[in-house]
Amino acid sequence: MIDRIIRAVRLDPTLYREVADDEQYTNEAFMIVVIVSLFSAVGAAIGAAMGDGRPLIMFFTSLFSTILLGWFLWAVVAYYVGTALEGKSSIMEMARTLGYANAPGLLGVFAFIPCVGPLVAFAGVVLSLAAGVIAIRESMEFDTTKAVVTAILGFIVFIVARIVIAIMMGGVGAIGSSVLG
Repeated sequence: MIDRIIRAVRLDPTLYREVADDEQYTNEAFMIVVIVSLFSAVGAAIGAAMGDGRPLIMFFTSLFSTILLGWFLWAVVAYYVGTALEGKSSIMEMARTLGYANAPGLLGVFAFIPCVGPLVAFAGVVLSLAAGVIAIRESMEFDTTKAVVTAILGFIVFIVARIVIAIMMGGVGAIGSSVLG
């Protein structure tokens, strides 16, 4: 697994093709997403603890948004956009490849370090986006241009969906806090 994570971070297209074609990597892709989410959530919680935030809330918010919204929603959106552009894939194939594309997000654990931490975490995000384009290309079996278009259109839909979900979650939180106290 470590070797595949390193290949994912190195943006090795043969890894993404291998993962797309083999269902045995589904659980491993999920494990990578969980590990990356935990690392990012720990970094966010430490950052919140060092500031005036609430580390436990930050930990769980980061964990939830990275796993559920960051991975699964992105896979579903990329699947539908890609198939509209005549790509050939399945949602699980897309989820597997994008699961591995999350590997550079491990750098998120360093987000709490003053000055350089946010830059390192941002580098992880940029690498994950690049890996996402490769994952989409290999999963959908089309050229890089269509993969970039899928990623851009998919990312716009993904951001809108996250905003809607955040508003809904914020509304639920506001209702809960007004009822409880």
